[in-house]
Amino acid sequence: MNPYDFHPWYPQGIRSFVAAGANHYVATIDETTVLKFPIMPHEEQTEHSAEVQRFRSSVRAAAVRGLEVEEQILRILGKYHRIIQLKGRHKDGLLLEYLPNGYVERYLRTNAHYTTIVQRLRWGQQAAEGLAYIHMKNVFRCDVSIGNLLLDSDLSIKLCDFQGILLHPSGHVVLDGGAAESVMSSMPRPNRNYQDRKTNIFAFGTVLYIILTDELPFPELSIDDEDEIEREIERRFARQDFPPPLEQLPGGDVIRNCWTGVYGNASRAMVDLQRWIDLLLP
Repeated sequence: MNPYDFHPWYPQGIRSFVAAGANHYVATIDETTVLKFPIMPHEEQTEHSAEVQRFRSSVRAAAVRGLEVEEQILRILGKYHRIIQLKGRHKDGLLLEYLPNGYVERYLRTNAHYTTIVQRLRWGQQAAEGLAYIHMKNVFRCDVSIGNLLLDSDLSIKLCDFQGILLHPSGHVVLDGGAAESVMSSMPRPNRNYQDRKTNIFAFGTVLYIILTDELPFPELSIDDEDEIEREIERRFARQDFPPPLEQLPGGDVIRNCWTGVYGNASRAMVDLQRWIDLLLP
């Protein structure tokens, strides 16, 4: 067994696993509730070397810290129709509302052919609405991605995974959950750890591109070296060499405005997406 692999464990009360992230599992508790918990139990019987055990302990510590920050942020955000609901604490993690339609990304894998452009634009608008709300609360996502968008029973968007940053009104960081964005969602800037409205909105532009096109930006890149691919993506975004077909794509102007920093707040993207929806509805 590879000591750097992690295998499921079973906190009290869970029924079935529904998702796994970098350092967390999500499993159902009942028909309306899931438990989000670290990928490692708090006590592990192991014969690993000291080095491996330090690594595994550090993974758990980061997961626990992320959940602590997520709980505090969700309590600050309160109940809002575009935000996943915190239902309470469990001795092993967080109790959250269960949204059985799952992640947008997963939904599109099997339903892309049946999902209209208006529905996709509506999802983008709903995600922008959620982003505008959390920014109003001085919360900034460190990982704005399609993998953090869930669908409720009406196939409407709710944002999840709040291991981001909470800012004091003065500007200093109060909470930092340690999450990080991918290069595909990263606004070119000297410090990739710096987050504000525009960096979040840039990342939202990538989310919107994926929702509308069913593909990642720059799918033609076939460089074997993953690091070189990341550098090439950074270069293209820096010189505003954006993937086609933004000009022909409904909502393409919104994506461009996100990527070029035109929008100072997410509510402007929400308004422009509604304009597209109104234009395309019969």
